[in-house]
Amino acid sequence: MLAPALAAIWTIPWFVTQDGLAHLYNATILVDSLRGGPVFGDSYEVRWDPLPNWGGHLTLMALVAAFPPRAADKLMTTITLTGVALAVVWLRRRVAGDRPSLAADAAAALSGMSFSWLMGFASFQLGACLFAITLGVWWRDRDALRAGRMAALAALLAAGYFCHLVSLGLTVLSLGFLALFAPGASGPRSWRDRVLRLGVCLAPLAVLGVVYIGLSRQGGAMIPRMPRVEEFLSFGGWFRRLGWVDPVSLGIKTALPFTDRTGAAFLAFSPILWAVGGAALLVAGGLLASGGRTRESGERRAWLGLSAVLWLAAIFGPESLGPGHGDYLSQRISLLGLVAAVPAIGPPSRSWLGRAGAAAMLVALALQSASVWDYGLFSERTAGRIAGAAPRVGSGRRVATLLADLTTRFRVNPMLHADCWLGVSGNIVWTNYEARHYYFPVHFREGLDRPDSWDLQEIALLGTDPRTAERRRLWWERVLDEHHDAIDVLLVWKEAPDLDAVTARWFAPVEREGDVRIFRPRDPR
Repeated sequence: MLAPALAAIWTIPWFVTQDGLAHLYNATILVDSLRGGPVFGDSYEVRWDPLPNWGGHLTLMALVAAFPPRAADKLMTTITLTGVALAVVWLRRRVAGDRPSLAADAAAALSGMSFSWLMGFASFQLGACLFAITLGVWWRDRDALRAGRMAALAALLAAGYFCHLVSLGLTVLSLGFLALFAPGASGPRSWRDRVLRLGVCLAPLAVLGVVYIGLSRQGGAMIPRMPRVEEFLSFGGWFRRLGWVDPVSLGIKTALPFTDRTGAAFLAFSPILWAVGGAALLVAGGLLASGGRTRESGERRAWLGLSAVLWLAAIFGPESLGPGHGDYLSQRISLLGLVAAVPAIGPPSRSWLGRAGAAAMLVALALQSASVWDYGLFSERTAGRIAGAAPRVGSGRRVATLLADLTTRFRVNPMLHADCWLGVSGNIVWTNYEARHYYFPVHFREGLDRPDSWDLQEIALLGTDPRTAERRRLWWERVLDEHHDAIDVLLVWKEAPDLDAVTARWFAPVEREGDVRIFRPRDPR
């Protein structure tokens, strides 16, 4: 089921996730630091704090040390895709036994081929794997946890901390929910024993939690950003909200794949609509087939309840814990809500509900596979051309990037961090967004004359909207006025006459290939 996506990853030369090349760049810096920092040591420092993002970085460091950079990036993209899908398949079989289900496997494939995967949230994806694995390990022996299994659970939870805090928090919440509501051995004593033993497994997180609270102060106060009340007061508001928390769709829902056409009729090509419809039919068919009072039916209701709780948290809960603590919280929660629903999908059913649900899920998978290819070809035409400028930029340079036009019909934008490939080639790339967040290990050294990566990213995200044109021009003018001496090479993607006029004060164009232009300082250093 994942073969089409894997083929896209490995046959499209510049198939990259949004954050993938940024992670690759920082993994390269980390490996360089272990060698004494001969390439990046003057500009970057590494903070070896116990951060909840080390899982992805350590994995990618190992790949960078063993393989060429492009192969390492593609392997990481492959691992974060197949890892989640296989973990979800294992979880379902752990809960439902060895009864195969084509529809459940399709849902697991969709869970891997998600929005967060293509965003390049590598550590979170590894955390999602551990979410499924931890729940599966606990589930089988939940009423008779022995010392060895409890130690394994504690170790999995500690490993979950070093992958991602959101996936860890949702793992703990899910374990608590299932401990309270999943059927088990009869009697209040058995229930209390289940909860107490689970509490012992959670003990290591108390220490890690104190450590993280100390680290998180570097990002400022946690101020959750909640959805606006107006979003729930109209049909359009609900449509936009549900579209925002959607954990599956890669492109805008009204777009016709492989074209620039948009329209309401093209909603029929949206994978999430088929997936939700198929899941509803499959769950209903499974509940009817298993009866209302059996243990199997009770277990299925517990997993459905957990999925519902996670989806409600995604819809009505915070979108972020604050500007310094990461974004895209809703999509991460809803993805794990989708994962929790997979064990509730029953065995193959001959009812019309089962057949229709399975068919809808397979249609969703086919549409999602097409979206992956559509995105990959777009990435090749855009990110590939930006990254392809590396030979002309050279190495040992201080590089800034101006992305004048980020227009895309995808929810994920491969252009945003494509210039980090120039850093893998041995340059200092000022747009390295990871270096300004406490929850990543690589940071710029204090005292460097440099443009802020946040400024460069926000200028790009303002886009081509005429209403923000003057603000964007003034912002770009301020950045160059203050930091032009810190830029040896300026890479510009596409044209914007007002920004070009500002650029021309300090930089002259020296090379061009298509939409990529290379500028160097007018005055010799």
